[in-house]
Amino acid sequence: MEDEHDEVHLAMHREADELGKFAAHLEVRSHRPMPQDEVVRFLDELLYRITKECMDRGADMVGHVKAFLRSEEGAMSASLIDIKKRSNVTHDFSHGATFEEGDLTLHVIVHGIWDDVVRECSVASMSRVFEQFNIEHEVLKDHYDTERGISHHLK
Repeated sequence: MEDEHDEVHLAMHREADELGKFAAHLEVRSHRPMPQDEVVRFLDELLYRITKECMDRGADMVGHVKAFLRSEEGAMSASLIDIKKRSNVTHDFSHGATFEEGDLTLHVIVHGIWDDVVRECSVASMSRVFEQFNIEHEVLKDHYDTERGISHHLK
């Protein structure tokens, strides 16, 4: 009976905010040095594909889709709020610097679909874009956690 109550409580909570969320921390590695403009295209494509997949699966509004890429060469930050305008990318890479490896943090918040769907969309899009740009990746932490969503209501 308690499990059923927990599920109903979580469903009511999600109906109130209608936000789906997903975050991940990854290690990424290119097979060759990537110039800045290609890294910008990679981040833009990653955020665009995740957002488009979420919209195709029922999201009706973007909260934010963000990526933070850190490496020895510098850092890049990308944010997508309006799918029609694509991503805004900023960086502190020095002139002529290239990217080979680093870590990537991804945050996705959309309205209208739940966490599990946002996660499915994000993971599928990540795989396609990493393959497209020939980038290896390892998920260090996947912040999708339905248990935490339920447990904070039980205290």
